[in-house]
Amino acid sequence: MTNHCNKSIELLAFGRALRKTRKEKELTQDQLSLYSRVDRSYISELENGEKAPTLLTITALARALHVKASLLIEGYERELEK
Repeated sequence: MTNHCNKSIELLAFGRALRKTRKEKELTQDQLSLYSRVDRSYISELENGEKAPTLLTITALARALHVKASLLIEGYERELEK
C-alpha cells in the first residue's frame, strides 16, 4: 500500500511528464482539453499533482498529444527517478 507522501510524489511525477509532453507538442491546456475532451481544469489538476488519472484519461490525453500512452508512463517513470 502506498502512503500519502509517496502518492503525492507519484502524482507530481505524472503531472510533470504530462506538462513536458504537452509543451513539447506546443499545446496549451485549452488546446489539449479540446483535442482530448478532458476538462481543462482537470488537466491543470493532473499537471499540478492534485489528481490521479484513470487509464481512460491517460489514453485520451495520449491520443490528443499524438503519442503512445506508454510514452506518458515512461515520462512518469523518468520523473520518479529524479
